[in-house]
Amino acid sequence: MNQASWETLSLKDLGEQIGSGRLDPRELVDYFLNKIEREREKERIFIEIYSEEARRFAREAYERARNHQRLSLYDGIPLAWKDNFDIAGKSTTAGLPILRNRIARENAPIYRMAVNAGLICLGKTNMTELAFSGLGINPAFGTPRNPFDSQQARVPGGSSSGSAIALARGLCCASLGTDTGGSIRTPAAWNNLVGLKTTAGLLPTEGIVPLSQTLDTVGFLTRRVEDAAALYHLFTGQPTLNLAKPNFEDINLLVCTNVVWEQIEPEVAETIEIFLQKAATRGVKIDRQPIPEFEKVFELVNTYGNIVSYEASKNWLSFLLANPGCISEGILDRFRSGAAISQSNIDKVYQGLRELQRQYLEHTLNYNAVLMPTVVTVPPVIKELDADKSKYNSENLLSLRNTRLINLLSLCALSLPVGMTKSNLPVGLMLVGSPLNEKVLLELGLVLETLLGTGNINS
Repeated sequence: MNQASWETLSLKDLGEQIGSGRLDPRELVDYFLNKIEREREKERIFIEIYSEEARRFAREAYERARNHQRLSLYDGIPLAWKDNFDIAGKSTTAGLPILRNRIARENAPIYRMAVNAGLICLGKTNMTELAFSGLGINPAFGTPRNPFDSQQARVPGGSSSGSAIALARGLCCASLGTDTGGSIRTPAAWNNLVGLKTTAGLLPTEGIVPLSQTLDTVGFLTRRVEDAAALYHLFTGQPTLNLAKPNFEDINLLVCTNVVWEQIEPEVAETIEIFLQKAATRGVKIDRQPIPEFEKVFELVNTYGNIVSYEASKNWLSFLLANPGCISEGILDRFRSGAAISQSNIDKVYQGLRELQRQYLEHTLNYNAVLMPTVVTVPPVIKELDADKSKYNSENLLSLRNTRLINLLSLCALSLPVGMTKSNLPVGLMLVGSPLNEKVLLELGLVLETLLGTGNINS
């Protein structure tokens, strides 16, 4: 078998080949570790690489497969993990060098689930400092470069920057990250990947360095919807998806027309419209109308305060102020801003969001999903952001504007790659579902993915 094909096989195919003895997990892990070693960007992509442990786990997976004692279909498959998940005996930096000595005493529950299924961790990936940015820039550990522009260094998207770039560069089979305001979906959109943001509370966040306990969620970055569905099934224990032949005529979608299209770059809008027209041609019913609840969410937050800033400040501000220079000044400003928000005002935000969620769900009840651009821009050029602080701030806000609506309303969402701009940069379309409705979103994503001919990357 051509080893390069291992990068494009689905998780299911890899698992079945390991189970049948056609694929040796030791060779699979060696292949990715060797590719990581040759990668020029490796020190910006990975904060730490676990070569010795990964090879040991691969040997154990090989023995289990040989003895027909596999832990799951995915036993022996190597993944990359964002460096805010605790792994026993390893440091968890959350993108801050000052936390290098923060050694985890035990595995985060979500990582323990992965170990129990036989998944192998290749290493911890880089991220925005304390996960508080959508651009993916990290001046301390370096910023992994977006692979879709060889001429100019563009941002990777964040905060799960290393997890996205590791996968986009073919250094792992899939990767895990977190999403508090778009940290899975923004890098997915900017790297031609699928990104699943799960409903808050669906998967455990204990043992994950917190930013905002109310909004923090675990998410998956994959090359195809099928792989996101496989990880969703593995970690939730939910029934497997319906992989039946697509029936486009049964799909009823609502494209939001207000707020989320503002400031969109023409090439991004054009790429999404081409995809939507293709879906309509195949029989998908597409309505277009404003969703007033989205505007009301922004009005509420702008009036009374941002949950992320408030909770992040409670979690980290005293530590950051006690250790001057340990974090970028621009990100420190975001932690400082949360200190100015009163408890009474943030209570109004919590209460207001619950009511707006109720209104939103009532408004969208008759649709399979709501659609909008994941991000309205292509990834910005890093040197332009470095030279202009106001541009950095505005681009960061824009990178998370659409995605954070979903976190604030406690919904689930899937970012689906739907094409490339004329300048060959990826574009993502976000499918939004009601709380705990990931299964419907994933089944819808499987159908829509076939419009691009990417349901099977090897076809």
